[in-house]
Amino acid sequence: MEIFRNEFVSLCYEPNDRVLLQKWQGYVPSDLFRRVIDMSVQFIREHEVDMLISDTLMQKVVRKNDALYAASKLTEMFADGLKAMAFVIPSDAFTRISLKKFADEGINSDSVGYFQSMEEALNWAGIYSRSVSEISQYGC
Repeated sequence: MEIFRNEFVSLCYEPNDRVLLQKWQGYVPSDLFRRVIDMSVQFIREHEVDMLISDTLMQKVVRKNDALYAASKLTEMFADGLKAMAFVIPSDAFTRISLKKFADEGINSDSVGYFQSMEEALNWAGIYSRSVSEISQYGC
């Protein structure tokens, strides 16, 4: 189910697997980045979401203040029922560093994983009910 989409990000939910997927693209404007983070928090609060997968493979560097903002929202997400968060990370070192801030914000490191591919993230998440190509689309 598609929740939101524009040229920079799509936000989708798969109710059978209880997975929320953020798929980021390029340099995301700060106001949009924060709006999507807030949408994710609200969606997790209102629906049954066990896993959040943030596909940042095609995302460019996130501003430090935006990364800190998103990291600060993780506590809320976990308090609202989220069990784990997986990042599909790019090979770009600068983007990887900005994303690493999420785990450095006091969240149990066992609940946050960093992966090179969607397949690795899904395997870590324990989702085997669909093929990777199907689940990575989530109807988006």
